[in-house]
Amino acid sequence: MKSYFGKIILIILGMVFLSGCDFLFSQKEEIKLENNKILEIEKEESANNLEENIQENISTNSSTDDIKEKKEVKDAENVLQISDKFVDWGFSKADNRKIDTIIIHSSYNAVGKDPHNLEDIIYKEYKPYGVSPHYIISHDGKIYRLVEDKNIAYHAGESKVPDGRTGVNNFSLGIEIVNTKSEKPNEAQYNALRNLLTYLKSEYKIKYVLGHSDIAPGRKDDPWNFDFERVK
Repeated sequence: MKSYFGKIILIILGMVFLSGCDFLFSQKEEIKLENNKILEIEKEESANNLEENIQENISTNSSTDDIKEKKEVKDAENVLQISDKFVDWGFSKADNRKIDTIIIHSSYNAVGKDPHNLEDIIYKEYKPYGVSPHYIISHDGKIYRLVEDKNIAYHAGESKVPDGRTGVNNFSLGIEIVNTKSEKPNEAQYNALRNLLTYLKSEYKIKYVLGHSDIAPGRKDDPWNFDFERVK
């Protein structure tokens, strides 16, 4: 009898054990499935984040490259190159003069065949008359400095600025553009002049940018065919 009840108890215990194992196995599988789902979600999120980062980097790099390229183009257009070609006439030395005015002139070669010949303009026209601007812009848009800014160049003559001051040479810089009365300054000259004016305005507190005709009306009519709107 005892043996019979003992077998029953063993069977019951076995069933309880097996049931517990099934429960544990089931729980383990559920946990495993849940972990797999979490891993899949994490992988998907990671892939999405990676794609977003790639697109963002592409966009950023593209934008940066575009900005860099545009800046390089702008810098290339705005390179200021001045070649010194100092003369030993047409000016007087000065120290600490106040510069607040820029005068634009026109010149051409009236003594030779080529009206744009820079050497003739400087040495066959300016020199005999003992005059000179600070700067001259050749027909191909190159800027030459004939007189240092600090010195007083003889370029304005008898003249007066809008605020009534005379003796304009004393507080001004003169810039000549090589063109005739029948032609306009070309694109290269306008570009060079804009760059030069930008530089000079950064160096000095410029009050006026005027044409020779503005300070000597009736006596002078240059700069010829000049558009001041293009250098503002």
